[in-house]
Amino acid sequence: MAWLALLATLMLEQAVALPADNSVYALTQWLADAASRQFNAGRPRHGVYAWLALVAGSTIMAALVFYLARSVHWVLAWAVDVVVLYFAFGFRQFSHPLTQIQASLEAGDVAAARQLLSDLRSRSDPGLRTSELASGEIARQAIEHGLWAAHRHVFAVLFWFVLLPGPIGALMYRLCEFLARRWNPRPVAGALALPPDRFGEFAQIAFRWIDWLPARLTSIGFAVVGDFEGAIDCWRRVVAAGSKPEHDAAGSRMLILAAASGALGVRVLPDRDWTRWLEIAGQESAGLREPDLLAMRSAVGLVWRALVLWMILLLMLTAVAILH
Repeated sequence: MAWLALLATLMLEQAVALPADNSVYALTQWLADAASRQFNAGRPRHGVYAWLALVAGSTIMAALVFYLARSVHWVLAWAVDVVVLYFAFGFRQFSHPLTQIQASLEAGDVAAARQLLSDLRSRSDPGLRTSELASGEIARQAIEHGLWAAHRHVFAVLFWFVLLPGPIGALMYRLCEFLARRWNPRPVAGALALPPDRFGEFAQIAFRWIDWLPARLTSIGFAVVGDFEGAIDCWRRVVAAGSKPEHDAAGSRMLILAAASGALGVRVLPDRDWTRWLEIAGQESAGLREPDLLAMRSAVGLVWRALVLWMILLLMLTAVAILH
């Protein structure tokens, strides 16, 4: 039933794309902000209470709805899975903007591509300035954002959906990811610097642990469907850089983008991260080419192939479970 729910959700999303500013997103944003106002009294433990209230409360409600639906009929439970997955997934939310940016660059309209990139990254990086970006850097940033979004909106959601019964895992992951971002906003360039607020500290730590295994499975998936040796080489370079990425706030992101870089043969990481993680003294460079329009097409293809891979694996597991 899980495989059929995933397949139906992907088909539904391709037919009717979910707007980024939908009512469910608006409600989640309102709840997160309301919890922050009510619980934030200046101590980190208040963030723990707010996180538990939202995440535990929502997952318990999802479990009750799912098991109630399953007690009525399996088709109703399947429908609940599809509805939750439809709002948790976001495949077209990143693939469609990438296609638009690619089309603008192919038409030579760099200004339009800059604006599309700015719109695409406005939530995650409100201080981004795209007015002086060249076409190659626009392509690189679009690929970087798209691959990371594919992990957060597709592969990690798929992992938790399969691991936990019904829609519980998918809802839990998306809510944890959202709270980690919402309660730890990036500072806007030029804005007045405020004292650090530790209210969102627990949400960030919790998401780091929840995302640890899915991030590595996403990286493995990119390696399998791309240049395996190149992906493993870049992964190894990240580990050999002398740091422990799993303890870094951006560690999972670095591993995914490094593995994707090797799988594509394209430099996806920004210059500062490339220098920090992949240029190791005494070793040759990873030999990746600079991103271009062809790299954008390759990145979308990489995501599609990885998705097909995991769907096939899930189908095989489902068949084994049915036969036994």
